[in-house]
Amino acid sequence: MKPLIGIPAYSVYGAPPGEAKRYVISRSYVEAVRAAGGAVIALPASTDPEALRPAYAALAGLLLQGGGDLEAHRYGQADSGKLTLVDPERDEAEILLARWAVEDDLPVLAICRGVQVLNVALGGTLVQDIPSQVEGALVHSPGAGAPRARPQHTVRVEAGSRLAGALGRGRPLGRLEVNSFHHQAVAEPAPSLQVVARAPDGIIEALERPDRSFAIGVQWHPEEMADTDPAQAALFAAFVAACAK
Repeated sequence: MKPLIGIPAYSVYGAPPGEAKRYVISRSYVEAVRAAGGAVIALPASTDPEALRPAYAALAGLLLQGGGDLEAHRYGQADSGKLTLVDPERDEAEILLARWAVEDDLPVLAICRGVQVLNVALGGTLVQDIPSQVEGALVHSPGAGAPRARPQHTVRVEAGSRLAGALGRGRPLGRLEVNSFHHQAVAEPAPSLQVVARAPDGIIEALERPDRSFAIGVQWHPEEMADTDPAQAALFAAFVAACAK
């Protein structure tokens, strides 16, 4: 039987008044997980732990997808005025699910916003807006219409890390080319997480928890590159393999 991987779904942003409310997950995540041999179930957001527990209990793994910004108070900061697409219900649900998964050693793959959720859930902080807060930063958010699979910059992955092992199944690793669609980033990593990749400007691009079977977060979008980059496909293969154990 294929391992069942939960992807928390979020409310559609900016739905017109009167339109039916919907929860969504990006199709690219679903396709990447399925291509790696996993099955997917959507987890609608809720602030009620008892509404999340039954579905969580059935999971073999958790994938945290990209999206809008977390509320700044969740990592002890005031809102800088640069936050976009904030969704308190989603924040509450995903932080709770991330904590449960790490506590239970349920495999976690956290992508873009997801690595930020994982970091905040375990006690870390964020850069609220790279362009206005990080002098000399690369362009990490190329804007609407940019090709989703196009590399934007490189990252250097720490040799010997879990992430390097997962990506290295696809090809030998040096500097890895990645896409980029984020204006926030990890600032202070949570005490239990290790930094395992950075961009040339020093922005943290990946975290992992080495004392868990699979708890990896990346700031780029491997699901958009998995069709064309063997290393990104290998990351999903390693995640699904961990979920199958």
